Amino acid sequence: MTVGLPVALAIIGLVVLAAALQRLTGIGFAMMMSPFLVVMIGPHGGVMLTNLLSFLAPALMIPLVWKDIEWRKLAVIGPAAVLVMPAFGWLAAASPQGPLYIAVASLVILGLSLSLIISRISTDVDGFATRALTGIGAGGGVILAGVGGPAMTVYAVLSRWDVRAFTATLQPLWVLLSVGGFLTKLTFSGNEIPGFPWWFWAGSLAAILVGMTFGTMVRTWISDVAARRTVIVLAFLGAGLSLLTGIRETMGI
Repeated sequence: MTVGLPVALAIIGLVVLAAALQRLTGIGFAMMMSPFLVVMIGPHGGVMLTNLLSFLAPALMIPLVWKDIEWRKLAVIGPAAVLVMPAFGWLAAASPQGPLYIAVASLVILGLSLSLIISRISTDVDGFATRALTGIGAGGGVILAGVGGPAMTVYAVLSRWDVRAFTATLQPLWVLLSVGGFLTKLTFSGNEIPGFPWWFWAGSLAAILVGMTFGTMVRTWISDVAARRTVIVLAFLGAGLSLLTGIRETMGI
C-alpha cells in the first residue's frame, strides 16, 4: 500500500504542530499524531508510524534539556515500560483494536480524573512502586494506542513533578519507548507501515526541526503553571481522541 500525496503532506503538517507541542510541554507528539494516523493509514500502521516518528523529536531535544533530566526516576519507569511491551504486543495482535482503544482511553480518563482529585491532597504520591506502575501504564499505552503521555501525566500530577524536570526526563524515555514500541509491533503485527516516498521522510525531519524551533521561541512566554495545565489538557484530549477512534473502529464507521 502506497500513501497518496495529500495524506503524506497532511502528516508532515501534523508533525510540525506535534513537534512544537513536544518542545513546549515534553509530551504531545504521539498524542496528536496517533489518533489521526490511525484514521489515515489504519490501526497497526498508524501506531507503528507514530512510534517511528516519535523517536526523532525527543532524540533531537535531549541535548537541549540534558542538565534537567532526572535519571533516577527514568531508571525505574523506563525498564518497567520496556519489560511489559511484549505482553501488550501479543494482546494488541490478538485482540480487536476498537475495544482495546476504548478500554485504554477509559482507563486513562479515569486515572487523570482521580489524579486531579488526589492532587488536592497535600501528600505527594511517589516511590518505586508508583514509578513502576507508571512505566507499565506508559509501555502499555505506547503499544496499544501509540501514546504513553497520559500515564506520565498522571504520575506528574500525583508526584507534583517539577515541569522543567518532567519535560526533560520524558525525552530519553520517549526515545526508549519509541524504539521498544516499534520493535514490539514489528514482531507481533508485522510491518504495516504503508510505502512513503523519500521526500516524506526528509520532509518529516524538516517539519520536526521547524516545530521545535517554533516551540523554543514560544516557550519563554509560557509560565510553569500554564505548561502544567497544557499537559493535563493534552492528556485528556489524547484520551478522548483514542476513545473516539475505538468507538469508530468498533462500529465500523
